[in-house]
Amino acid sequence: MNLSATPEEIERSLIKRLREKGYKLTAQRLEIISLLSKDMTHPGAADILKKLRKSLPQVSMSTVYYTLDVLKKEGLIHELEFYDRDNRYDINVSNHINLICKKCGKIEDFPGELPYSYTQVQQKTDFQPVAMRYEYYGYCKKCGRKRAS
Repeated sequence: MNLSATPEEIERSLIKRLREKGYKLTAQRLEIISLLSKDMTHPGAADILKKLRKSLPQVSMSTVYYTLDVLKKEGLIHELEFYDRDNRYDINVSNHINLICKKCGKIEDFPGELPYSYTQVQQKTDFQPVAMRYEYYGYCKKCGRKRAS
């Protein structure tokens, strides 16, 4: 998803793509899409459920996971998998760098260019990349200040 797009544009685009694929757009699914389009914090499923229950108290975790799975399968979100914490979901499906705080777990997108393109990797190695994941681990501004004190 284009980071310069507004949350409303992102939401409309996701809904349009799901409609084109023939998916049923339930109230729960629409609410999850709305939430994801406005939340650039890379939320986990539990975070999504907690926020969702404010407007839809009866929604289940399985509904959240099923919807996330559909969005992931259709290439509309990325799932960031971790061995030491809950998986998180990224609405920005373009190739980009994620900055991950080792203390609080905050994830944000780095606004710069990637070090290498698929083409560069293929030209140098004959390896044919189909996906990539760039991450830098460290401390966010808030946690970095706490460490220095």
